[in-house]
Amino acid sequence: MADKNHTPSIRKPARSFEKFSEKTFLTDKLNNWPGYLLFSLFAVGMGYLMARQTILGMGLTGLIVGSALLFVCLLSTEAGLYTNMIYAFFANHLNRLFFYGQLQIGVFSDILILVTLLSLVIRRTHFKQSLNHFTQFPAVVVLLLIYCYMAIELFNPNAFSFNGWFQAFRKILGTLFLLFISFNLFDSYARIKRYLTVLFALCIIVALYGCIQQWHGLFEFELDWVMADHHLFGLMFIDGEFRKMSTMSDPPSFAIVMAVCSVLFIALANGKKKPRTKIILLTGVLFMIIGGSYSGIRTANAMLIAGLVMFILLTLNRKSTRLLAVIATFFFLALMYGPFDNLSVQHFRATFSGTKDDSYNVRETNRKSVQPYIYTHPIGGGLGTTGGEGMTFNPGHYLAGFPPDSGYLKKALEIGWIGFTMICILYFLILRTGIEGYFATKDETIRLIYAGVTSAMFCFYVGDFSQEAIGQLTDVVIYYPFVAILLRLKEFDQSKKTVTA
Repeated sequence: MADKNHTPSIRKPARSFEKFSEKTFLTDKLNNWPGYLLFSLFAVGMGYLMARQTILGMGLTGLIVGSALLFVCLLSTEAGLYTNMIYAFFANHLNRLFFYGQLQIGVFSDILILVTLLSLVIRRTHFKQSLNHFTQFPAVVVLLLIYCYMAIELFNPNAFSFNGWFQAFRKILGTLFLLFISFNLFDSYARIKRYLTVLFALCIIVALYGCIQQWHGLFEFELDWVMADHHLFGLMFIDGEFRKMSTMSDPPSFAIVMAVCSVLFIALANGKKKPRTKIILLTGVLFMIIGGSYSGIRTANAMLIAGLVMFILLTLNRKSTRLLAVIATFFFLALMYGPFDNLSVQHFRATFSGTKDDSYNVRETNRKSVQPYIYTHPIGGGLGTTGGEGMTFNPGHYLAGFPPDSGYLKKALEIGWIGFTMICILYFLILRTGIEGYFATKDETIRLIYAGVTSAMFCFYVGDFSQEAIGQLTDVVIYYPFVAILLRLKEFDQSKKTVTA
């Protein structure tokens, strides 16, 4: 039975507006032979323009497609979230294909998020109530405190540039909006399931393209992009072979997403009873693992193992989990000590070689060399002061050009040990939410999602130790919706208890 206190989250006039727009612009005006003729003439005209004036034609095409996407995001918040996901997964690929990687795609991502947020705002009848609901969770409170702290970083005396702070804070603010959008959108189990389905489909496409890059080799436009930058070529061409990035910005982004989603969908497949569904999920996971291995990023191997261990520990009471543990142990030992060898296997073995790995030793030396700076700068050096960003926005800064090679180290350097402590508390609260939710609920479906998402979040936190696993264009559309899912699941479980009672 329905909850009497439940208030509808979607305003009726907004739905009427959607129906009016669809009826006026699609059904009445274009769903007829003059409409088909108009679209045909338009397609021919655009094709002619592309052939004659490529740049102008591409510009007009981009303007029209971009306007259509914005219109979609404005009409439907859920479609807006999926548009943001698709854009994040494929924008870099299109950028390489048409613009040689020179287009600033992050700006368009910000616009899509803002329009999707506007779509949510104009549809909420009780926006203040939604905001209060959102801020009642300890993890959200700590996250808001972190954002306030980063806003104050504008006045950090150790930083030299407003632009460096602004570029970093702009990205941070976008993640807050994305979390708020996801939290309000996931107001039913059906919507969470739909999000996971879309994510699975996108991951399959990305994984398959990564495999094609390995089996076929990088395509000509991708080789042109790599060869145009000497530094990029040095990062991509390792051990006589190009690392694969699939449709994403770089191999680390590709590998991180594949590792996280592999753990999630292994967990979901573990609880499925229908053989067909289980086979589909596990086949998809197989391609994700294979595709991710072609990236040559060893961090992803550690993330995958850590996520599986987390899932096994959470669900060890299940017979299927114990079987999974045996199978996973067998494959781990086979990869580590089996009588076969190739580049992907070498990378896997190097992941767990510890101090025997030269790259690991170099990173450890870098971390130790910069620890005194962290101890003596409790608020850090300022946002956008490390690595390449530091060279661009804060030249001459002590941290400019220093490669953190770690999300944790980057945070500790830029926002100090005070900000880093707050972030560790946030990570703890998020994991605690998932673990407590898993053991508190009796609904097997919800428990499975709790276990899968919590294990995937643990993957992110392990990966952040040696890579910037959280904060890139491709991972934020996964990480922050995952946070929203963990916050929301408990409500669905309570509603089911109320119904059964």
